[in-house]
Amino acid sequence: MKRKVATTISPGFLFLLVAGLWNQCEGWVPSRNSVQSSTKLHAHDPKRRALFPMLLYFPATAWAKDLGEEYRQGTAALANMDDAAPVPQDAYKKLPSGVVYADLRPGSGTETAQQGSRVNLQWVLRRSNGYFVDSSERNDGVPFIFEVGDGKAIQGIDEGVRGMKVGGVRRILIPPSLAYVEGLEDGKPGPLPACFGPRQQMRRVMNVRKDVPGEYVFLEVQLTRLR
Repeated sequence: MKRKVATTISPGFLFLLVAGLWNQCEGWVPSRNSVQSSTKLHAHDPKRRALFPMLLYFPATAWAKDLGEEYRQGTAALANMDDAAPVPQDAYKKLPSGVVYADLRPGSGTETAQQGSRVNLQWVLRRSNGYFVDSSERNDGVPFIFEVGDGKAIQGIDEGVRGMKVGGVRRILIPPSLAYVEGLEDGKPGPLPACFGPRQQMRRVMNVRKDVPGEYVFLEVQLTRLR
């Protein structure tokens, strides 16, 4: 006769499991913001102080030999966006829907993104206070690709990229009602954070702060390809 063995899972183990899921992307390709925050937390540790400067430059160079030209350009652009100077108030434009945007870099050529255009975007996602959430840089520099108007992008991005040229960089402030209203699971309109922790941050914005006046989902994008 087989004996049944009772098993229990300690709260400590559950905490470590959740923490591991939460941070499964952390530290692999850190942003400047995440590096700076971690540096403050561990400034007392000489070994960590020596490590962080190396991590700071890791994202822009680690896969340069393996990525295509578009990915390399996008990674460099994201590094520049992290250091972007504040944009003058009069540079922002507001669309009828409530989406607000400002061009940080105009791009080149005569062709612009419009209904039916297929676009490749490199992106940085932040909360309305500027707090870094995620980026395509942290996901191997793989761009977010969609056709304008096909429903694969959140509405604020679909509207916000129209008029952009190749190489252009735009800062887009999106009301929660035009952001992740369909959820943040795989297959939902993007660009989507890749990991559990960043997705949870955006879920809190969508569930808790969606009705807070002045709340925005903050995306900086570079259009790297247009066809």
